[in-house]
Amino acid sequence: MNKMQIPKTKIGDDVEEIHGIKISDPYRWLENSSDLEVREWTEEQNKYTDSLRGDIFKNFSDEIVKNFKFVSFFNPHLVRGVYFYKERQPDENQFVLYMKKGLSGNPTKLIDPNILEKGGIASLDFWSPSKTGNYLAYGISKGGDEMATLYVKDLKTGKDLPDTIPRCRHSSVIWTPDDSAFFYTRNPDPGSVPANEEHMHTKIFHHILGTDPKDDELIFGQNRPKDDMISLSHSIDGRYIGIHVFNSWTKNDVYIYDTQEKNTRTLFVGLEAEFSVRFLADKVLVNTNYKANNYRVLSAPINDFFKPIDEWQEFIAEKPFVLRNISVTKSKILVEYLVNVCPEVFIFNYSGEEISRIPLPKYSSISGISASREEEEFFYSIESFTFPKIIYRFDPETNEYSDFKKTDNPINPEDYDVRQEWCTSKDGTKVPMFVFHKKNVVLDGKNPTILYGYGGFGSNQEPSFFRNYVPWLERGGIFVVANIRGGGEFGDVWHKSGIKEKKQNSFDDFISAAEYLISKKYTDAARLGILGASNGGLLVAAVATQRPELFKAVCSRVPLTDMVRFPKFGMAARWVHEYGDPAVKEDLERILKWSPYHNVKEGVKYPNFLFTTAEKDTRVSPMHAKKMTAKLQSVDSGDSGSMCLLFTESDAGHGPGKPIVKVVESQALVLSFFWVSFFG
Repeated sequence: MNKMQIPKTKIGDDVEEIHGIKISDPYRWLENSSDLEVREWTEEQNKYTDSLRGDIFKNFSDEIVKNFKFVSFFNPHLVRGVYFYKERQPDENQFVLYMKKGLSGNPTKLIDPNILEKGGIASLDFWSPSKTGNYLAYGISKGGDEMATLYVKDLKTGKDLPDTIPRCRHSSVIWTPDDSAFFYTRNPDPGSVPANEEHMHTKIFHHILGTDPKDDELIFGQNRPKDDMISLSHSIDGRYIGIHVFNSWTKNDVYIYDTQEKNTRTLFVGLEAEFSVRFLADKVLVNTNYKANNYRVLSAPINDFFKPIDEWQEFIAEKPFVLRNISVTKSKILVEYLVNVCPEVFIFNYSGEEISRIPLPKYSSISGISASREEEEFFYSIESFTFPKIIYRFDPETNEYSDFKKTDNPINPEDYDVRQEWCTSKDGTKVPMFVFHKKNVVLDGKNPTILYGYGGFGSNQEPSFFRNYVPWLERGGIFVVANIRGGGEFGDVWHKSGIKEKKQNSFDDFISAAEYLISKKYTDAARLGILGASNGGLLVAAVATQRPELFKAVCSRVPLTDMVRFPKFGMAARWVHEYGDPAVKEDLERILKWSPYHNVKEGVKYPNFLFTTAEKDTRVSPMHAKKMTAKLQSVDSGDSGSMCLLFTESDAGHGPGKPIVKVVESQALVLSFFWVSFFG
């Protein structure tokens, strides 16, 4: 355990009255990360956490480094005989973008972020080849801030054009058919919007190659809500641009920009449902949960699709399980379903008739399908708990699937056991979980166990290869993934049953999963740790304050914890649709019942805590982890035997774009924390 003295933290006297409720906030001063006193406090906390960097940390670090010595890759993307793909070599921090002509062609390196900044802190956030494959739009960000600059590369010469556009956070880019221009999303310049809102106020612009981006035409976004989240699709001939606008994770609007008429028309607006528009040559498809909890696909002729949703034809009917995604080739529609949290892929023709299915191993997941409306060939990748990514290729000439590329597997799948088990939540709801461990583990109630969860924003927690946790598993540890409400594993209802006034259901489901693992002798409270990141970091912090006796260790990564002030920082105003709005009295009263920061109490023995955060996190402010650390340390002088640690990274953000060297360091700290918590 930690032998150092807990860093001293100044206790402020801030008290805010909201809707007549007085709310104490003694660590509000930690919200200003640029303040010298806060920086010094953060450094002291990092030094305190350095006590984890002993022999076990070195062992974990060495093993993780070894496990990351592999070639990592993504599915190829085919454009007129040219394959674009991302790949990372064993000693590289970041993925590199390549292209090659034909499957057997020589690869050409297009974008290498590794050479742009020391420490590998530059990352390729997005890329989009033009319709002919002659140009490439791509975005580079630095230090994990995700605010990329968009560049354009001439693929014939290999040189970048003068066209450089800043403030393109994960920009959605649509090229015109003649390569002369593209539509893209862009964020505002600092100072042009209120502080902390620079990563919002997304708008769509039209850029003509060779012109000054300052003169780009504004297509959509004027006088729109600041929390718009926008993605684009387009018709094959380039005439129509589909504009998908989300203000929450439960519904969205769709507008259509006509590039010939140069006007924007509404398609689906104000409906309590989600819509994803895909254009075929003769028809328009909409994947939607409108009057369908598990989603279905509707269609309309491309010359007559501006009509109410109830007048569209049903193309693929709703099934008893969730339709997760659709991909389109030149003659096929690939439909991904989720059956008890595991995928099945049905293949339909353009008439909506099922013609075949893609065979998938048990307890696996689809990590990506790469398909194009102009090509018959497509790629898909799968992974599971027992094997890392494998890419398969569909060959239209032979009508067969074959292995295209495999990742080295650091474990022997035959040595492991994977099961899906179900627990019963507080209200009687059945909740599934995946349990993963070596076959020689004895269920004696003493196994070191990590329970992972997320439970928010309709996000599915499917089987995947947890390379970071191989050292844990190889030592006989158990890893469990709980599919709690708030996710989208069982459709729209499952998601909405874990948000806003029903958010407590997510916590109850997770607590029930923990109780189940103990009751089935997988582990006990002295060997049970919980893990989550972002919304999952909120999850584990909340359940640990509600049931502290149930867990020994809590790792909360880039979490939210102060749910009274969360909308005031960065992009978090977008999340009031998920958690509730503290500015509304009824929502505030509910939030105060489970907000972790506001439910830390004197005289309670809490589990060990490790919070991790990053100064350049533009999604979740580091103030959450800092304030929660201070609050927990304030109620425990160290006499209880528990510890509360904080690790703050400087040149890093929420997670995307993090160099491998930083991934290894933070993961070794996490594993060391759990190990020390359980075994001293």
